[in-house]
Amino acid sequence: MPPPHFASAADTALPHRRSGRSGLHLPLLTLGLRPSPDFPSLLRHALQSGITAFDATPRHTSYGSPTEGEIGRALGVWRAERPDLVISARIGLATGPGPLDGFGSRKHILSTLDRVLRRIGLDHLDILYAHRYDPTTPLEETMGALASAVHQGKALYTGISGYAPAPAGQAAGLLRGLGAPAVACQASYSLLNRWVEEGLLDILDEHGIGCIACAPFHHGDLPRLAPLWPSPLDARSPRGHGDELSDLAAARGQSIAQLALSWTLRDPRITSALLTTSCPAHLLESSHATRNLTFTPAELIALDACCPPDA
Repeated sequence: MPPPHFASAADTALPHRRSGRSGLHLPLLTLGLRPSPDFPSLLRHALQSGITAFDATPRHTSYGSPTEGEIGRALGVWRAERPDLVISARIGLATGPGPLDGFGSRKHILSTLDRVLRRIGLDHLDILYAHRYDPTTPLEETMGALASAVHQGKALYTGISGYAPAPAGQAAGLLRGLGAPAVACQASYSLLNRWVEEGLLDILDEHGIGCIACAPFHHGDLPRLAPLWPSPLDARSPRGHGDELSDLAAARGQSIAQLALSWTLRDPRITSALLTTSCPAHLLESSHATRNLTFTPAELIALDACCPPDA
C-alpha cells in the first residue's frame, strides 16, 4: 500500500486549536487507534481528512492479550511522517495487565509506558496522560511519574484523563511545579453528558489546560436517537426528542451525529474531539461537521430543551 499523504488545501484540511496556553496545536479531531480489519486504510483516510492526532491508549482483549502490537505493525506505513503527528496514550485504570490496585503508581505508569512504546515501535509519546485519579496512590507519585517520563525523553507533554475538578486542579499545580505542566485533559463530553460544565472546564481554563472531548457521540447513542426512538418518551430524556433533534440537524444541513460533534466543539475551550471508529465514512462526515460550529441562541435553547444539562 502506498504511504498516506496529508490533507492539503485541496483536501479536507482541519482547523487546529491551541491546547490551553501551551505551544501545542491540535486538529479539531483526534482518532483513537483501535485494531480493525483494514486499519492501514483507516489511517490513510484519517490523514487525508486532516487528522494528525492519534490516541494509542493500550487496550486488552477478554483474554488479557495486548493489542498494541497490531497497531504498531500498521503504523509503519507512515513512519516517515512521525514528526508531523501527535501521538498520545492514557495510562492508568484498566490500561495494563495486573490488579487494579495502584494503577496510578510510578511502577505501573512507567512500566506500562515502556511496554506501549516497545510494542508500537516509538521512542516517545507526544502526550502522556494519567488516566483516572487513583485514591490509593499519592497524587505526588502519579504526577511525579509523568514528569519523569518527560525528563527521560519518553514523552513531550503531560496530561490527565477522567479527573474531577478538585484533583485536576491539584494535579495541574504539581505538574507545573515539576517542570512538566499539563497541556490537555481528556474528559467525556457530549449533549448527553455535560458534567465538565460543572467546574472542570473552568479549572482547566484557569490552569491553561486544553480539554479533549471523549465520546462526543455518547458511545453511539446520539446518532441512533432518530428514527429508532419514538416520541414521546420520558419528557426529560433526549430519546423522547429524536424528531426534534433530527429537525434541528436538518435545518443546519447536518446529520444528528454532525450536530452533536459541532455542538461539542462550539466551545473554544475544547481543543479536540476524540473519535473511535473503524469506518472511513465516519471520518469524512465528522470532518465536514468541523466547518459549522456556530449556533444561534435559538438553536442552543432548543438543544437544551431536547438534552437538559442536568438530565
